[in-house]
Amino acid sequence: MPKVRRYLPGVPQLDHLEVVGPLQRRGIGTALIRAGEDTTRRLGDERLALGVGVANVEARRLHERLGYVDWGHGPVVGTWRAVRDDGIAVAVSQLIDMLVKDL
Repeated sequence: MPKVRRYLPGVPQLDHLEVVGPLQRRGIGTALIRAGEDTTRRLGDERLALGVGVANVEARRLHERLGYVDWGHGPVVGTWRAVRDDGIAVAVSQLIDMLVKDL
């Protein structure tokens, strides 16, 4: 995303982190984020970014509880490839808020 790279040049980013519904609220998301933070530190970076869907209030609450804050440049459109149940690959877009954390 060009806007993200313009405002966060060189900052590593966690992309499309998801814990499926039945497995939520078991600490898995927190563990995945912590592992990403640990890896980021080991690689010598001091900041980490991630995106959260603007409508995903619960995920945003988790990220904020872990110390992430809004990046201050408004939402961006995230686009990725997904595979439907019938095996067809499609492009999916979502409006996301970028959050950052100084490690």
